[in-house]
Formats: sequence, structure tokens, C-alpha cells
Amino acid sequence: MELSPELRNRLAELRGDLLWGRLSGTAPEAGWLACELIEAGLNCPAVWELAGYVLSIGSMTEVEPLVREVLVESGLPPIDLQRTPWEVARDVAQGIAESTVPIAKGADFLIFELGDKCDRPEEIYLLQGMVDDWEDIRDTPPSDDEIREQARRIADAATDRLAAMVDQES
Repeated sequence: MELSPELRNRLAELRGDLLWGRLSGTAPEAGWLACELIEAGLNCPAVWELAGYVLSIGSMTEVEPLVREVLVESGLPPIDLQRTPWEVARDVAQGIAESTVPIAKGADFLIFELGDKCDRPEEIYLLQGMVDDWEDIRDTPPSDDEIREQARRIADAATDRLAAMVDQES
């Protein structure tokens, strides 16, 4: 099933919210999103249950488990933050590169949550310069494509680092 770019972006926003441990929006908004996913052809129990929250006065906290299931069923599973920092960095960076994690939420997570935990790799440092310090380096902000390319480099560096860690354990 192919989702529209608009629906994929809305799911990506939820995926990005989960990085930070807080879903934005309301339970009824999540319910309406579920209705749109059903209309787009996503037919699974979690999406039908979430659609039932259209008239709810509940919070996003109440529907978070369903949101997580809907993300899995739509092919955009939440990133498992319980793994090693390098594994999380790889998945977040891949998400940015593939547009399944919003650039701002993903880049901030890499910089502020994972940079130190990954011993400040050059690739994350360069991303930080692109995002935070671009005025000192260039006249225009970096394009989304440039940031996604840097995210690919971070994902590659994380993959290399994880492989080296496996080699060290052997």
C-alpha cells in the first residue's frame, strides 16, 4: 500500500515526536488521521481502534500504544531508544535521510541527545554546524537535501562504528 506524501509526513511527525517522548496533537486528531489511513487502504485492527477516538476527549498519552501500532503497521515503526546510542543514531539518521523522521526533530535528537553518548563524532558535529552555525559559514541555510546527505553520512559512520564494536568483541 502506497501512502500519500501528506500522510507519510504526518506519520513521520508522530515518529519524530516519539523520539522526544511526547506526542503532539490530540486523541481526536489521531483518530482523524486513522480515518484517513483507512481511506488510503491501511486495514488493520490498530488503525480501526484508533479511528474510534475521533470524538474522544482523551489525551495523546491515552492513545500512544495505538499510535505506535499504527506506525508499525504503516511501515514506519518507532525507533527503539533502548538500544546502544550508535544503533539509535543510525536509525535516526536513516530516518532523516529517508524522510521518515522530520529533519528538525531528528537533527536535534542526534545533536543534543546522542552527540555526547556517541563521543561527539565528526559527522554529528558537522550536522550541528549545518543546522546551528550556517550563518558563520555561508550566506544561505543548507537545503533539506544537504541535511539529508549529512544524515546519510552519520548513518554510514554509525554502521561502521557498530561493525568495529562487533569486531572488538570477537
